[in-house]
Amino acid sequence: MGLSYFPLYADDFEADTAHLTLAEDGAYNRLLRLCWRTPGCSLPADREWIYRRMRAHTDADKQVVDTVLDEFFTVRDGRCSNARLTKEWLAANEAHERRKRAGAKGGSAKGAKTKENGPSNAEAMPKQPEPEPEPYKKGEPKGSPKKRGTRLSENWFLPMDWGEWAVSEGYDVDAIREQAACFKDYWIGVPGQKGVKLDWEATWRNWMRRSAKSSPKRSKGDERLAAAMRAAERFDREKELRLAGGTDYDASQPLLHPGHPRRAIGGGDG
Repeated sequence: MGLSYFPLYADDFEADTAHLTLAEDGAYNRLLRLCWRTPGCSLPADREWIYRRMRAHTDADKQVVDTVLDEFFTVRDGRCSNARLTKEWLAANEAHERRKRAGAKGGSAKGAKTKENGPSNAEAMPKQPEPEPEPYKKGEPKGSPKKRGTRLSENWFLPMDWGEWAVSEGYDVDAIREQAACFKDYWIGVPGQKGVKLDWEATWRNWMRRSAKSSPKRSKGDERLAAAMRAAERFDREKELRLAGGTDYDASQPLLHPGHPRRAIGGGDG
């Protein structure tokens, strides 16, 4: 019989989820409940299965579920789980087993006193809510598999593979650089536990996805148009410089490459 509740440490939960939107916060809570009620406190690593159980029918709902899964859940041996929830689930099951063993011993002792050789009729009680969950201890025992969160380093710069991911998603290169600077300034400035994350790469992906809501992605056609416009602007500036120098402008002659006054773009020595 499954435990009908799981402990929620409000301070820890808020510290880890303060950056989530209202929809993401709700999806995270529903995922935790679904995971707790599933045997083994883990879900099949099958997004379609999870979408159905989460009742995520629209693309927007599925995107919210993906965001939460990527940041707070890990996949191992074909199962998807949350490290902190698994720890609480194991502790609750161990407490239940201790009560079960104690009940069996008590029944055996009573039978011995009354000289009854038959097995005890005592039955283990179903898992009951405990009066109060023990406060979460920040220190973990040696050898604990729990992954510790970290703060973003003041010397952080955008890793190449993170940037390549953003480019593959269709984000403009200039926008990626701008968002990387904003990402660094923001998270370095967040005080205390709120600035600690388990997976900074997942946090970066979610940051870029949210930025897209206010800054639309550029298509490849837009990129080519922007490059052509920049080239035209350079052409006009060089033309003005030649005219200002008293040289008659000849459209048949190539313009000089910036920084190389004796070398023309696409031409030989002049």
